[in-house]
Amino acid sequence: MSEKLADSSEYRHGNMVFFDLLGVMVVAYPARVGTILNYVVAAATFLYLAKKASLPGNGGGRYVRDLAFATGVAVLSWFVTLLSVLIVALLVTLLGRSMFWYNHFYASICLYGTAATGKMILVHTLAKNLYYGGVRLVELGDLYFDVSLLLWCCSLVWLSQQGLCSAYVPMLMVAFPLATRLLLANEFKHRGASVKYSILYLLGLALPYVHFMFLIWVVFEIFTPIMGRSGTEIPPEVVLASLVTLTTIFLSSFFLHFIYLVRSTKWILAGLGSVFLIMFLLVSSGVFFPYSGNPDSPRPKRVFLQHTTRTFHNLQGEVESQDSGLWINSFDYTGIQHVTPHIPEINDSVRTRCREDRPFCGYPWFLPVKFLSKKNWYLPASEVSPSSPVEFQLVSKEETSWGTIKMTFSAKGPSHMSLYLMPHHGASLSTWSFGDGTPQFDLSGEYFVFYSHGLDAPVWTFWFEIQPPRDPDPSGPEGMISVALSSHYFFGADQRTAQLEEIIGRFPKWAFPSSWVSTYDMYRY
Repeated sequence: MSEKLADSSEYRHGNMVFFDLLGVMVVAYPARVGTILNYVVAAATFLYLAKKASLPGNGGGRYVRDLAFATGVAVLSWFVTLLSVLIVALLVTLLGRSMFWYNHFYASICLYGTAATGKMILVHTLAKNLYYGGVRLVELGDLYFDVSLLLWCCSLVWLSQQGLCSAYVPMLMVAFPLATRLLLANEFKHRGASVKYSILYLLGLALPYVHFMFLIWVVFEIFTPIMGRSGTEIPPEVVLASLVTLTTIFLSSFFLHFIYLVRSTKWILAGLGSVFLIMFLLVSSGVFFPYSGNPDSPRPKRVFLQHTTRTFHNLQGEVESQDSGLWINSFDYTGIQHVTPHIPEINDSVRTRCREDRPFCGYPWFLPVKFLSKKNWYLPASEVSPSSPVEFQLVSKEETSWGTIKMTFSAKGPSHMSLYLMPHHGASLSTWSFGDGTPQFDLSGEYFVFYSHGLDAPVWTFWFEIQPPRDPDPSGPEGMISVALSSHYFFGADQRTAQLEEIIGRFPKWAFPSSWVSTYDMYRY
């Protein structure tokens, strides 16, 4: 209903820089205006630094040397801080307390945030006491303000050169501190870090810092739930500890110079150390349970369960082996350690091992994410018998004049099916009937095709051409290629079985099990 849509040509500005302030109002302006603004702010910063370098007391490049050394100290403090916090994250992981923050986010700030802040202050305190022993505190505070300004300005120039509209963030983090510093230059020169200076300085930083903290909050709002479904291979402690450390580095930038202005930081370090130690003991003792079934603030344990029957055929088309079971996938790093006390039969004794000679390890993956969730469990169960079983057959097999083998298949089954293709050693797919005809493989060199349709659909027919191996591997599987098809019954009478219902009913309230019936049929050609 907007009047602006009636003639949109009036609003043609190309790319736009746009952001909201605390969700209250939106700021928007053309990207070309943003680029000009960015370079004006950057030029003003370099002029400010150049003027300081040209002062009589900074002759012979003394200021430039001091600035370069202080920048090195700041960057070194980043790496030392990140390394220290990652060691803490590793200890938490080894203690089996991963994702303690999933339902208690403040705990991660109290643990990783205090570790990062304390380490940062410690590094700069050591630099002040061991290297800058005879330098006036006011000069040191002034120098490290310039360091923060220079680093933010470098990021501003780089982002602007890349044409990224997000360069507005460092622009704000340069413009407001620089303007504040220039306005308070006399106050700082005569009184140093007085109460009046500190208050006015913080007021000058309020707008960019509040906005930046809002952006950081959005990042954590995104990544915290993502860690609950990121698979069993990505250590969530490393991810969150890194994010908290980066946040500390960013937010501490224009407060570094206060470390050099105060006479002593021992009480601050003692306070941070005490909070860290208490929080580490609480985390180690398992006080913070990661999950919650509270409907107002759910933090679910996501689990996929498939009651499946797997059938494997040899090169002659005969059934080589068959089994049935409940295939269980945990979609976070803790695996089933919190599920086993509630359902004892789901334990590490039934954990699966990937069969490299079978497509996608020989299991009915719904999506190609096996590299994200390598830990899964297979609990023996009765055979499934869907009312409309999948029909799969090789329609034709012929040799082309250019030396490849063209194989055509037909499949008819439920609304969702997954096709897996695994060429054997030395063989390769040259073309197929999907997409633009160029086979696209996954990270392990296998091919995954997801097929879905409505309630009624014709038989699915597809083909591919394979280049036979010139030097077959005698220790590998027989033939040129292994083809597997899994069917997924997501709704209707075929979706549930009595065993599936029984085990789902035993999951605790904080778990969110998604379940369905599936089949997996593998053939070798």
